[in-house]
Amino acid sequence: MEAQKLATLKADVLKLRQQLRAGDLYQSLPQRLGDLIEQVSVTPATTVTIPDDGDALDLIKQLHAGLDAGNLTEITDEQLSLLLAHLGSTNAAVRDRGCYYLLNEALQQQLLTSDQLGTIFDTLVQDDQLFTHIDQPENEAIYQRSFSILILSVLLYADHAGMSFMTPARLETVVQQFTTYLLLERDTRGFVADHGWAHAFTHIGNLLDELADEGDLARADKLMMLACLIERYQRLTTPLIFGEAERLSTYLALITNKDDLYADYLLRAFKKWHQQLVMQPAPATEAAWTRVFNRNRLLEAMALHDDFPTSIVDYLDDELEFLG
Repeated sequence: MEAQKLATLKADVLKLRQQLRAGDLYQSLPQRLGDLIEQVSVTPATTVTIPDDGDALDLIKQLHAGLDAGNLTEITDEQLSLLLAHLGSTNAAVRDRGCYYLLNEALQQQLLTSDQLGTIFDTLVQDDQLFTHIDQPENEAIYQRSFSILILSVLLYADHAGMSFMTPARLETVVQQFTTYLLLERDTRGFVADHGWAHAFTHIGNLLDELADEGDLARADKLMMLACLIERYQRLTTPLIFGEAERLSTYLALITNKDDLYADYLLRAFKKWHQQLVMQPAPATEAAWTRVFNRNRLLEAMALHDDFPTSIVDYLDDELEFLG
């Protein structure tokens, strides 16, 4: 994404976050976020640079062998750097079963130092990890963006489990970057032939969960991310059909049980969403019908939960009866 356009959007996001913290725009937040989303136009595709996986495949094989034999005691900084450099690989054996699997296992087995956790985090929150080609038509940069979000969620989980590396500055960075990312990501692909999982909106759910559980995060920032998700979701024009609605419904149940503020906001947002659909002409395009069915899938996934606040359960009952 062009640097100046991204910088402008980030500044707008920060301003909204500050105003929300000050209690100045609760009512107008959906409209303000919607305006930001719609101001970002799709730009012509440019070439996505894909790493050559030769060295990474050798390293992945070596590290897998060490894990299987039970004699892997560390991952060096050099090895870590190589794994991170191949997170955008289009080869699932490198990206998913390689880099992600090995980093996750290394975290589980406490093979990484606190400094290394910080290095991974500081790498993955960078603009060139999260926003590369994000304002262009569907492209192969989705794997790097999506798996950066996934590993960030694993890092926050590790921090919450006691492997402390998070600082106030890092928390502020991930909130600002992720809030901006939520407004921009439009790639809804799940499993992609020949390349494996893209799954950005599932990984979004993972990181939203961890930030919802972050005790040092202000309510206003948690509300901001909830609002960004709803505004982005309802504007998607391609289908979410690989379990994303189920994953996001789990996050919505988690956040709305933490404080009445979140439940109240979600109800307001859903009622406004319903009103907008009723007032619009009957769907006549693929994009319009996709929006309708994305919404239906989310409501149906939420209805399968038994852990939403009563006010939301009642709303879902009414809506699903309306849908027939």
